[in-house]
Amino acid sequence: MSVDYTRLAADYDAVRVDEATDRTFWLPALREVGRLSSGERILDLGAGTGRYARLLAEFARVVALDLSPDMLARARGKGGFDSIRGDAHRLPFLSGAFDATVAVMVLHQIADYPDVLKEVARISRRVAIATADLRGRSLGILEEAFPSLLPIDRARFPAIERIVEALGHAGFSRLVLERRVLRRTLPVTVQLERVRRKYISTLDLIPRGEYERGLAFLERELPRRYGDAYETAIEFTFLGASA
Repeated sequence: MSVDYTRLAADYDAVRVDEATDRTFWLPALREVGRLSSGERILDLGAGTGRYARLLAEFARVVALDLSPDMLARARGKGGFDSIRGDAHRLPFLSGAFDATVAVMVLHQIADYPDVLKEVARISRRVAIATADLRGRSLGILEEAFPSLLPIDRARFPAIERIVEALGHAGFSRLVLERRVLRRTLPVTVQLERVRRKYISTLDLIPRGEYERGLAFLERELPRRYGDAYETAIEFTFLGASA
């Protein structure tokens, strides 16, 4: 199953990007596990609309790579970094072209991520990965609304131990693994709009009838259970390694 990012591109930033969270949660974790330094050459793999490339470009020389022309068109509008359309399985760069590669919530989108990690090891000395361990995750009320959401996500996201194994086979060593919890409080009206615009890419993969029933359920139950404020606490896994 694959997500239609051509269709989602227009809404992608509107329902996902929170610059304060990107600066205080995602960017520090990536810099720490990837040992990212000022002036380095960094590849943002699967960069999408360039939300992280833009932040990385404030201290490094960044190239954003993505397969979707619609996502890249929005990335180019941000400026400050180069953007290239390309397939992660065949990276269009010379060996050793980068100091580090960053991949944020990307591996579950890739057909053969072990092969891609070998390509990453070819073109860069270090890697910083952000992903999620779905084995023990609970989605709370979203699980009630969309029963197939978590099973689909568990099939999409590679297990952390498999990623560690693939990094080793790719030639990476000196592994760093950190788990960090992202806590957010959003107005219920904002959360409902995010669901309507499918802020979780897997919402694009569940049956249409299930999505419509689940949305109606949330429109009724979110205000009743949470009042005005929807609170979440979600754990993400960050892995860093060097070749």
